[in-house]
Amino acid sequence: MTSLGLFVCITVQGQWSILNNDPRYDEKEYFVYQKFTEEEWNKSNFATANQMAWFTNARYGMFVHFGLNSFVKKDMSWPIVYNRKMPDNGHGNYPDSAWQIEWPSKFKLEKFNAREWVEIAKRSGMKYITIVVKHHDGFHMWDTEFSDFKITNTPFGRDYLKELVDACHEAQLPVGLYYSQRDWYHPDYEPVDMSTARSISGPPFYEALPGKKVTAGKKHKKYIEYQFNVVRELLTKYGKIDIFWFDATYWGGMFTADMWDSERLTRMIRELQPEIVINNRASLPGDFDTPEQRIGMYQNRPWESAMTLNGSWGFDPDHKIKTTKVLIQEMLMAASGNGNVLMSWGAKFDGEYDHAQKDTLLKIGDWLKQNGDYYYGTKGGPWMPSKNYGAVYKGNKVFIYLFNSFENGLKLSKLTKSKLKKIRYVSDGKPILWKQQSDNYVLSSLRKKDAIVDIIELEFDSPIQEILQEKKYSIFDSPSYGNMIKEVNVEAGKFAKDGLSIDLKQVRELTGVGIYGGSKDVEIQISTDGKKWEKIIVKGYGDKQEISLNTFMTGVQVPGKPVQYMRIKASANEKLTMRIYAKYE
Repeated sequence: MTSLGLFVCITVQGQWSILNNDPRYDEKEYFVYQKFTEEEWNKSNFATANQMAWFTNARYGMFVHFGLNSFVKKDMSWPIVYNRKMPDNGHGNYPDSAWQIEWPSKFKLEKFNAREWVEIAKRSGMKYITIVVKHHDGFHMWDTEFSDFKITNTPFGRDYLKELVDACHEAQLPVGLYYSQRDWYHPDYEPVDMSTARSISGPPFYEALPGKKVTAGKKHKKYIEYQFNVVRELLTKYGKIDIFWFDATYWGGMFTADMWDSERLTRMIRELQPEIVINNRASLPGDFDTPEQRIGMYQNRPWESAMTLNGSWGFDPDHKIKTTKVLIQEMLMAASGNGNVLMSWGAKFDGEYDHAQKDTLLKIGDWLKQNGDYYYGTKGGPWMPSKNYGAVYKGNKVFIYLFNSFENGLKLSKLTKSKLKKIRYVSDGKPILWKQQSDNYVLSSLRKKDAIVDIIELEFDSPIQEILQEKKYSIFDSPSYGNMIKEVNVEAGKFAKDGLSIDLKQVRELTGVGIYGGSKDVEIQISTDGKKWEKIIVKGYGDKQEISLNTFMTGVQVPGKPVQYMRIKASANEKLTMRIYAKYE
């Protein structure tokens, strides 16, 4: 059985595969977990620890999101396809004639250069590349024998995937394939029979019609047959493939393994590519978990956060690129939690790399050239990550990433199996004064020297053999929630009498609100313009209630809601404290 290991987290997004008795399970966010019995887990298929080693050592990969969507400079599929198919609901903005006929007829990729893309990945410090080969729009980015809706039937006329995979092999860079089981184009795709179900607003986004049992459509068996054919083709036509990245998360029962015959499908994948690793988005445990658009916390089982340079899955110049500082700190926090980052970018419609995206990635690469020894090949721990620092180890050395100054020093729980010998800054080698005090190491004042992160090295007399689990008292201890931007203390009766109005002076990406000291219901209203309001009712919040603010985007809940104005009301005459958290800027 593959070990699940230790996990410290309260609120996450994406998909986590867990056993039924896992203590992290949160009923309020049931949809981000898929629970398995031990029997179900043990019956599934997994890569070996040796086969996973390169993946966990790599820490940082490139996620290539490129397709027909680049014609309109938008996310892939979600804002594009007007007629989504159940169990997905809602509509994109473009008719079938646009993305099925017009855009393919103009797809020339005049500036596409596979070797250049791979070279940029290497110079950026990325250790593997995962390529989107079919997204939910059903367009095949390879020369498949099983559909005419493919890139070789465009003016480009060449096999885009072959050129990229060949370039990866030439550069000795591991390569993965992203393949979406969702397919809003294929005529036989019908995992949910529309005559047996109706759409609902929350996970799993459908329910049985009165007197009916939800079933797959009659044609869906043909879709499964097609899917086996194209997956077999992908894994036999292009040489060694290192990762297979599915994308139909369980999401509270939205997509289930029987919809794809996942157990048989994944076993076929391993037969065709014995060294391959497979993610957990086929409603099986898989080899690694997949949080999305946020960094997970500590877990021994491998995980990989799919992140974007600018919040968009594809080339979208309207979205601001994150700063190099934020991107590097996200990578380091993932490593501190024992996870990878898969960084997404998207090319322009002609295949050209956006200069701003390229410049950002290369700056990360320059930083990694100087500091990669303290990042690649490490394991998260032995201390849990926090908002202000993270820790990783390699052999007998621990590297602590300091994101802020510790002018009053830093206290760390003492390790019991290894003896601390010395501590130094890695940038200049200067020693750091420390002492052992009871069961703690107490480090002297640590002043921030580097604009991005300071790294200190703790050398022990033997390899690190323990992970110290620390209790998290607040969900906002997680770096995913950014910083507290405002604290409001309200006298007894203020909420009930007048309510409380807050103007943040500008639109901020709020990630959460904490309310402390009361025991009754609270109503929170949020707005970007002070005219249109969204209401959030917090029931029986007790002495401490902490609320995540998330946005449903491209199929998952991601942290952050744009807010400038807030109104809060409570029925109790109690003295309360409210803390507001927002993403780093």
